[in-house]
Amino acid sequence: MRIDRHRRSQRSSRLTRTAASAALVAATALLLTGCQASPQPASTASHTAKSAASDPSSTAKASTPVPKPTPVTLTCDQVLTSAQLSAMVPAITAASGFTPEKGSDAAKAVDFDGVACGFTNPSTGNPVAVSIARAASADLTALKNTAITKSNVVPTYGVPPQVMGYFTVTGSLGVAEAFTGDYWVVAASKDYIEPGDASQVIAGVLANLPK
Repeated sequence: MRIDRHRRSQRSSRLTRTAASAALVAATALLLTGCQASPQPASTASHTAKSAASDPSSTAKASTPVPKPTPVTLTCDQVLTSAQLSAMVPAITAASGFTPEKGSDAAKAVDFDGVACGFTNPSTGNPVAVSIARAASADLTALKNTAITKSNVVPTYGVPPQVMGYFTVTGSLGVAEAFTGDYWVVAASKDYIEPGDASQVIAGVLANLPK
């Protein structure tokens, strides 16, 4: 009887150890399974990528080109021809080596891929700065708004609304502007006291613009 009891005790001990081992294996398997299931950020990243790809507005914003000005390819002897210059009263002559003054409309026109030309009134010695630019739509609108708010309307520079003319005197400098299509034309000189003083120059430049 003691032998049987001893055998049953050994068998029970082995079963207990087997059950414990099985439980340990199961717990380890669960732990490993939990570790393998953790890389969820990959699926989240994939979902984010799909969301970005499915949002056409984000792609459109990134690929929208920035509007640029249209270059003006006229040379100064095309802006105002020698025949036009000699026919003006008073006549003006081309000035070589002209450099637009910093901050002037002529310098701004050059920044917009335009052209700026210098002329001189021999009778007064005063320079005449003439510039042409074809700014991008937003910049052109800003230029027009500035002219409207800071200058006086001049209907004699052309036929409105095909040509919108403006004139103002800042300090001792008279500035005449004309807008036609996407062109911005400016003539500035100390000789310009009234709008009519710049009429011949503005008319000559407008006549030479490419259609």
